[in-house]
Amino acid sequence: MKKLLVVCLGVLVMWSLALGAADRAEAFSLADRVGEPDERCFFLFSTSVGNYTVRQDGMGEFTSPQGMRRVFQLKVGGKGRIDSVYFVEHDGDLFVFYQIHDATSEWAYLVRMEQTKRKVRWLASLARGDVAPMIEGDVIGVNNQRVSKADGQVRQD
Repeated sequence: MKKLLVVCLGVLVMWSLALGAADRAEAFSLADRVGEPDERCFFLFSTSVGNYTVRQDGMGEFTSPQGMRRVFQLKVGGKGRIDSVYFVEHDGDLFVFYQIHDATSEWAYLVRMEQTKRKVRWLASLARGDVAPMIEGDVIGVNNQRVSKADGQVRQD
């Protein structure tokens, strides 16, 4: 009887821990903006791996703690300009949500990047959002859009 009670108690504890981990949402942070909206501007943010700087045209630079610098490019397209950048470091990767506009339209991208090589794992094209994205379990929520964390597939809810 005591063994059954211990097993049941163990199952309940593990179940509550699993539910608590699944309910925990992780919010993206807004990157610092330096410069004016319609002029040259930069977005600055840091992760545990190093510091990032992204220019309004999508050109980015990563600086490691040892001072080594590497460049990378975020997809912007044509004459688009980045308006805002949100980021979060999750599972060792960098997730970046950035909103873009040009003379006639507005759109956004969500990208998952492997941090040590700055290699893009996937890129998802999205509608602009008015709230910061959230990682909720296996998906990333941006307004009414849900993006799979694993492969970047977009689905509407």
